[in-house]
Amino acid sequence: MQNSILSIEGVRVLSKEGQKAIKGAASEDPSLCGCSCSGAVTGPLYCRKYVYCPQIYTCEETF
Repeated sequence: MQNSILSIEGVRVLSKEGQKAIKGAASEDPSLCGCSCSGAVTGPLYCRKYVYCPQIYTCEETF
């Protein structure tokens, strides 16, 4: 299988050094962030960098 992949134009084998030089991370999507009724930030951990929620109760109470 490796030979068939290497036959694709523009494909080359990366050395160990070349692999170490690759940098990357998952993108942080602020649209996944929000606020709960109690004012807590909801969503992935990085949301605390993008969202500030008022520390007051803002949702309707239902009984």
